[in-house]
Amino acid sequence: MSFSTVFLPVALARRLVAALLRWDLRHAFRRVCWVGGTLPDLPDGPVIAYANHHHFYDGHLAWLLFRARLERRPTLWMEEWDRFPFFAAVGAQPFPADDPARRAATVRRTARRFRAHPSTVLVYYPGGTLHPPEDGIQAFQAEAVTRIARLYPSATWWPYAVHVTWRNEATPTAFLTGGTPHEADGHEHDRLQRLWQRLQTPSDRPTKTLLRGRQSLEEWWDFSFASSFFERYL
Repeated sequence: MSFSTVFLPVALARRLVAALLRWDLRHAFRRVCWVGGTLPDLPDGPVIAYANHHHFYDGHLAWLLFRARLERRPTLWMEEWDRFPFFAAVGAQPFPADDPARRAATVRRTARRFRAHPSTVLVYYPGGTLHPPEDGIQAFQAEAVTRIARLYPSATWWPYAVHVTWRNEATPTAFLTGGTPHEADGHEHDRLQRLWQRLQTPSDRPTKTLLRGRQSLEEWWDFSFASSFFERYL
């Protein structure tokens, strides 16, 4: 019997994949923080949340923010969906570069989800493919942004940025922050650029921890009791 023929209840599949995402995040980051104090109050109705795409775990972080914390229904267009089809349980949809028919089917399916579940959030990376932070916020595909705005005229656009940095710990800390909801107007790149730059500038703005990661061995171990013994080797 193939895996595809095994019946797995949707609710169970979602819990299993959610546990996998949380496990990945706890091992990848020391903590995940929201910068700006209280979490955003997204508008009612469909939302297109657009962000920079600099890190492998961007999709995981989107799930943590929207599903686990804001209790919205995220969906994500995923080019390599066929390699990880189980992410469908948490909203991912196929968007292969070499199959326009499947991409069109995903676009239509997203519209149906917006209608059936107005709390749906489409996570969108207008810069295209994953690229290093050193490249900054790459130019958006203006035609794609305009086309998406026309496809989903009832959706509100909302920018959020992700910045990953190190704090003298074994694993990095991920910071997220968001802007003001708006209608698509052609200034999306500028909004995201400002948010991302703000995250890289040290400040005393309040933060809220969304997830605490696994402590490293250095944080657990303390061998100070043996210092007098090892002083003989100095």
